[in-house]
Amino acid sequence: MRKRPEILAPAGNMEQLTAAVRAGADAVYLGASAFNARRNAENFDADGLRDAVAYCHERNVRVYVAVNIVVSDDEIPALVQLARVLNAIGADGVITQDLAAAEVFKTCCPAIRLHASTQMTIHNTAGVRALHDYGFRRLVPARELTLRELGMLTAATDTEIEVFVHGALCMSVSGCCYISSMLGGRSGNRGLCAQACRLNFQARGREYALSLKDMSYIDRISALAEIGVCSLKIEGRMKRPEYAAAAVDACAKATREQAYDRELLQRVFSRSGFTDGYLDGRRNLDMFGYRRYEDVTAATDALLAGIRERYRKEPAVVPLTASLTVTAARSELMLTDGRYTVTAAGAGGEPPQRAALNRENACKNIAKTGGTPYFIENFTFANAENLYLSAAALNGLRRDALEMLREKRATPAARPFYDFTYPAAQKPHGFRGFWLRFASAAQIFANDAQTVILPMREILAHTELIAAYGERLCAEAPALVFPDAEDAFARDLDALSALGVRRAYADNIGQLSLLKERGFSVIGGFGLNIFNSVALAAYEKMGVCAATLSFELSAAHMRKIRSNIALAAVVYGRLPLMKYRVCPLQGETGCGGCRGSGTITDRKGIDFPAACDARRYTVMYNSVPLDVCDRDFSFADHKLLYFTFETAEACAEIYRLAKENKRTTEKHTTGLYYREVY
Repeated sequence: MRKRPEILAPAGNMEQLTAAVRAGADAVYLGASAFNARRNAENFDADGLRDAVAYCHERNVRVYVAVNIVVSDDEIPALVQLARVLNAIGADGVITQDLAAAEVFKTCCPAIRLHASTQMTIHNTAGVRALHDYGFRRLVPARELTLRELGMLTAATDTEIEVFVHGALCMSVSGCCYISSMLGGRSGNRGLCAQACRLNFQARGREYALSLKDMSYIDRISALAEIGVCSLKIEGRMKRPEYAAAAVDACAKATREQAYDRELLQRVFSRSGFTDGYLDGRRNLDMFGYRRYEDVTAATDALLAGIRERYRKEPAVVPLTASLTVTAARSELMLTDGRYTVTAAGAGGEPPQRAALNRENACKNIAKTGGTPYFIENFTFANAENLYLSAAALNGLRRDALEMLREKRATPAARPFYDFTYPAAQKPHGFRGFWLRFASAAQIFANDAQTVILPMREILAHTELIAAYGERLCAEAPALVFPDAEDAFARDLDALSALGVRRAYADNIGQLSLLKERGFSVIGGFGLNIFNSVALAAYEKMGVCAATLSFELSAAHMRKIRSNIALAAVVYGRLPLMKYRVCPLQGETGCGGCRGSGTITDRKGIDFPAACDARRYTVMYNSVPLDVCDRDFSFADHKLLYFTFETAEACAEIYRLAKENKRTTEKHTTGLYYREVY
């Protein structure tokens, strides 16, 4: 029989944490005042973290701390200091996106479990295995997976799989979204997503085309447990405490196969109701929804007050064994929770004036643990001399013993902390040549670029390019390869290898892993979100021979990156803002009649082109291209021109200008290179 999955609740502040714990959460996830993907939540400073962990541990609740953003080189010392704090207070696990954070915690405090954030975009079995080998104990896969695909992940390794079961759905696959940073300078990868997708974008005449309903899989918890999901995660660190309490209560009932109040959940918070479209693979227009007036007003004061009443009192959740011994010399109360044992001592008993203290009256007083998380499960009593002990004395023994036990349970065990050593990097950098990335073979023009990157399917369809470009040709792996497509992807890799293609470009750890297994020389793409020297060194250990830095980095931060492998920076191209598995361009009957591309329009009338990748996923691109070909990027080994919709003639002209350190006269953006992304 499968073990009951853990119920993991959001805790944006102490009030929400308390509500979740009292409602029955087995674990909570929260953020420090920095380095987490909900930096706009109240979060916890160092003292607050210590108090939160102590409160939870006293009640047998685990605490996972979200350190799930990408960090710059300048921030690594502060990250090490946070690791020191979390190690000292006894945090149970950390949820990380950046391999730099994973490296810091793995090195400095190995007693803290490593959990991979959904921001790492792990969405296939190859990614699960790669992170298992790296040292992650648990991972949160992409929310876009079906029940069958999740089952394939749980079967892939012994790594624990944690699944979001309730709360908001991002439009983009997590870790692949740059719309907030590119349009407003607030990066989701840095923890400050402005939720631009919730604005009124339009597609094919439909409003709010980038806004999805909230997910709810609570009806499907038994099925998730059956395939081996270990943890049921509730989204919502920025929502009210009543939301957390209601969602935890619903999950707890569902794990016991009891009925829960779905209507109450929807009234507390929803966007046009709920969807389970991803879980069933029904990725249609029914998944779309937005926060309507009636959704907001459904959470009445009376409704919220009723939920608050449910968690107002402290539930007794920790069973204790108590043993009271009364002699003329002293009285002693021993309490144990099975791990810790404490003994409180008091004055001895007295000869009774009326009646001696009996077991029933003694137990009645000792069992008065109201207002604490404890209850007396077993009680033994010894009063061989038939003495009397007052209720006040018994109450004092109980209070003293409970306080001693509380202190023991809340005090973290000592754990070692090791120094962090920064990776050595001796290689000098300087411009060595261009990389040209084409979306299709039809765009390719005769060129002298060092590397020509082309999607795998295009190379397989135009094998003559292999002879024409030889070792310069580099196969671009799909950014997303869902589990059902892994076998076909592997076959394509084998076919490319047999044809003599030896180089590949990968935006995801899973794809990177499969490429290395087959002997390809791998370039890391900007989709890996490499933001610092530590992460770069980690990817080098994984076998990456060169890497493209994140285009969310400023040029000033790029200059600080230390590396032993070649670095590239994107200097031209329409940057991908989002990758979707549910397409906003679909019609009422799905993909029928779609030509594979279209436009999505924002509330200002600006068009953003979108293109389908073989009906596997859709990419939305920026409205104008990045163009910094006239700027100084000599600190990078390579400049990447990222062609998407341009004609071959346009590609050739852009390349000609770039070699002369010139940009086009077309409307463009300089991206985030010359402004700080938050």
